[in-house]
Amino acid sequence: MAESHDGFSVHNPRTGALLYRVTPPGAPEIDAVFERAHRAFPQVRDLSVRERLARLGRVKDWIQANKEAIVQRVVDETGKPRIEALMTEVFPALDLIQYYEKNAARILRDQPQPTPLVLMGKKSRIQYEPLGPVLIISPWNYPFNLSMTPIITALAAGNSVVFKPSEHTPLQGLLEEIFADAGLPEGAVQVVYGGKETGSALIARKPAKIFFTGSDAAGRAILKQAADDLIPVELELGGKDPMVVFEDVCLPRAVQGALWGAMTNSGQTCTSVERIFVQDRIAEQFVSELGAAMERLTISRENAPAADRLDLDLGCMTAEFQLDKVERQVEDAVQKGATVVCGGQRIPGTRVFPPTLITGVTPEMAIHGEETFGPVVTVTPFAGEAEAIALANDSRFGLSASVWSGDPELAERVARAIVTGNVSINNVLATQGNSALPFGGTKHSGMGRYKGPHGLYSFSNVKSVLVDKNSGRKEPIWYPYTAEKYKLISDLIDASVTGGLRGLLNTVLVGLRLSKFMKP
Repeated sequence: MAESHDGFSVHNPRTGALLYRVTPPGAPEIDAVFERAHRAFPQVRDLSVRERLARLGRVKDWIQANKEAIVQRVVDETGKPRIEALMTEVFPALDLIQYYEKNAARILRDQPQPTPLVLMGKKSRIQYEPLGPVLIISPWNYPFNLSMTPIITALAAGNSVVFKPSEHTPLQGLLEEIFADAGLPEGAVQVVYGGKETGSALIARKPAKIFFTGSDAAGRAILKQAADDLIPVELELGGKDPMVVFEDVCLPRAVQGALWGAMTNSGQTCTSVERIFVQDRIAEQFVSELGAAMERLTISRENAPAADRLDLDLGCMTAEFQLDKVERQVEDAVQKGATVVCGGQRIPGTRVFPPTLITGVTPEMAIHGEETFGPVVTVTPFAGEAEAIALANDSRFGLSASVWSGDPELAERVARAIVTGNVSINNVLATQGNSALPFGGTKHSGMGRYKGPHGLYSFSNVKSVLVDKNSGRKEPIWYPYTAEKYKLISDLIDASVTGGLRGLLNTVLVGLRLSKFMKP
């Protein structure tokens, strides 16, 4: 969707109906947004953690009271089934606020730290301080969840927020309404609508941090622009997530896990299962059962509203450009010898791409290495543990994974060996369901973590503090340097690393000899 000063249109992806038009702000408006964000920041910062959470508690109450209206907005702009909008968009925001209500004060309070014997008499601690006005840019696939999660976390940590939603699913006006009566300072949360140009203009105002969720290509562009001003950046990017299934697994459960993990949100999930590796002895049966299960899913086969469809398993794809990419990958795979077990072509006249299972994938196919981001999954057999690990790690991405086995030790070994930010054992996408667990990726899947304690720390300046007494004594390593001082410090190093009672006694003895250098 091209951005222009005249604005852009937002359509229902299922029906094509125009929902509304949005006009991006000009430079003076963006300047004003950051002026308000800078004024609001000290007011948010000076609230205690419990006071911030009290305001977020009002947000939680509003979301809970209006969850059906939120679900409807999400369904209208994304085309996903209502149950997915409820469970994977609305519920995570409520759960995260509840988690921080219980834990944020403890997580963000000053943390005393041990101080070594050579610094005897001093005290050490870590304290967590807000950063300033932060910029959050969210994607189109989970427009509510992936907006609210970083906004909630940034506010709980004491920052003001400038937020740019995706131009494809901006949910215009919704977040403003949610935060209107939260009791936060004016300008604490501001929403700016627009596309890439608007995002670039926001970055040019030098926010205290950028939190971006989206594609790896867009992430690289943001990182490049931010580098000019050394703006800290957290990138939550794409994935090509593996699912490793061993022969001793409970096959019916693994098939159902694969089905949901690959197809939820029509596969438009950065952590969706895209590559399934199945031990060769059960691979044929797994493919047969998974293909049959895909055929049984309830999908919409026409451009009709889904507002009243509570039995819909698979909605439509949200963005036409993403659907085009999926079609190109499937066509490329078929042309190069892959087998389409089921699905494979969009339903004519719609954005519905049916559940698609592909076998016989080889490295020269685009679908082998590129993120698909659609309701398409591949199955490849493997012989043993080492091959399964090698196949799972054969990707430039490293966001999420799952390992399925009846042998806990085997599953644990493989889970540890997969290079990824998140891994579930005998479940799929499960780490995302726990607000206490950090989320983020490795390799081209991004950098940084959010949710849980790590989320609050990611929006904080982690400051180390060492406190000494206000006395007239000097430190033994201060000037002047002498040969005698060199010998004593060398002896102190040896004593301190020796350990045990002998090392402790020697450290004390050498320290006493050094004390003469501490006199004023």
